Amino acid sequence: MDFPVFVVLPGSGVGLRFGSPTPKQYTCIKDKPLFLYTVHAFHRLPWVQAVVVVVAPSDISCVQQLLEENHLTRVRVAAGGKTRHRSIYNGVKALRNVCRGNDVLLIHDIVRVLADESVVMNVAKAAKLYGAAGITRPLTSTVIAKDSDGFLSESLDRTKYLASEMPQGFHFDIINTAYEKATEYDFEFGTECLHLASKYTGTKASLVEGLDNLWKVTYRKDIFAAEGILTENLSSVFIEEGSPRYRESIVASLNSENLMVSSEKSPLCRDSGFIFFLPLGSSESNKATRISNIRVLMKKITSNHFEDDCDRQSNGSLPDCKKESASNFCDSSIQTHNNECSNCSFLANKTVVVLMEINRSDRGRDIENIRERLLEAPFPDKVYVSVVVFHNESNLHTLGDMTASLLRNQHSGMNCQIYYAQ
Repeated sequence: MDFPVFVVLPGSGVGLRFGSPTPKQYTCIKDKPLFLYTVHAFHRLPWVQAVVVVVAPSDISCVQQLLEENHLTRVRVAAGGKTRHRSIYNGVKALRNVCRGNDVLLIHDIVRVLADESVVMNVAKAAKLYGAAGITRPLTSTVIAKDSDGFLSESLDRTKYLASEMPQGFHFDIINTAYEKATEYDFEFGTECLHLASKYTGTKASLVEGLDNLWKVTYRKDIFAAEGILTENLSSVFIEEGSPRYRESIVASLNSENLMVSSEKSPLCRDSGFIFFLPLGSSESNKATRISNIRVLMKKITSNHFEDDCDRQSNGSLPDCKKESASNFCDSSIQTHNNECSNCSFLANKTVVVLMEINRSDRGRDIENIRERLLEAPFPDKVYVSVVVFHNESNLHTLGDMTASLLRNQHSGMNCQIYYAQ
């Protein structure tokens, strides 16, 4: 992209249809509020200069803290208004000191967690060329109207209409002028930004066909779909080279759970799951050293770092990670570091599963010894390590399913637990 792009994410609504006292944007998926996934989807694009998150005034301090904890440095927070358009306008005004003229401003719902880079780029380019652009999708249901008595009055030909989706893009001066001229009625009852641009600036929006994953979280059931898609899209599992017999069974179980197996020969920061082997006959000293090395490895992988510092060459070396200082969100300036690692998995946790083969007769002693090794020193926060103990008579299907379940669920209650695959 050879022009600056900025993003406004309105997220100050209460989500009445969601049916929960907690607004949907703050509902957690794998220990992270939903809105953070949307912010990250744009923040990880190096050509996005800055993101404005618009939230209820009472939520500002909490949201700032969450952004800081997750090292989302090119983000500022603005106070939302009583309606959607008032909130968006507040986000537009928050960018007046850095975004101007024909710079492109994108508007995207904060509960639309999936923002495919190619789609976002297409909207940004169309907006740059035509002044305004929006994503559309074909209608999948017939649209009908009812009369004052509640009976069917007409049915519309859905082939003539499209569903308006997000993101939408504008020249900054076009959307800013549209809001400056908007009436109180527009702010109170309007929903379509493209309509405002057309009504008050005469700008005809270019319509770009989008993908079928542009839906937003509206009802509680949508959370489960979002979790499944995010888990599948944002994670990969690294499997250490081990016995082909065991590895094939585990890969089959991971595939059945729609977990992507990493093709890399060494673990990377973008992986969210890690499988290591402790072979039969390992001495107590070797086990202790092995657990210690895994602990050090996870500390390196989970350290905050810049992309320029990460060695991802095929030589198998690990990232050389440097600690990034926290953002100062009281500063009105927007930080513009574009080299943060865009490959990091954004799932909240990283799960390590150690597969330890034992002699069946020594099960009790081996389990106690490995428990001591796990508790000797803590793993980094949000790294959950489990050990699955098995022997040559264990059911391979059970071993694979148990491992896949631990990696998919990523729950703190599984930390430092030992499981026995019979």
